[in-house]
Amino acid sequence: MQTMVLNQAQREVLNVMSCLGKEEDLYELKKLLVKFLNERLQRELDVIWDNGTLSKEKLEAYRHEHIRTKYQ
Repeated sequence: MQTMVLNQAQREVLNVMSCLGKEEDLYELKKLLVKFLNERLQRELDVIWDNGTLSKEKLEAYRHEHIRTKYQ
């Protein structure tokens, strides 16, 4: 038997989910979590844009890069 250890955030989300009674509530919670993660990602992107790690030129280069896994 394998034991899974949850971090504090995971325990909190499960606690909230245990109080949900309707499928619509779950949908709303999912929307809130996606919005939170989107805002967090946007802040991270702003940081790397502002410090020059990411730029318009680098994004354009990434667009044309082929980074697929090579299969034998």
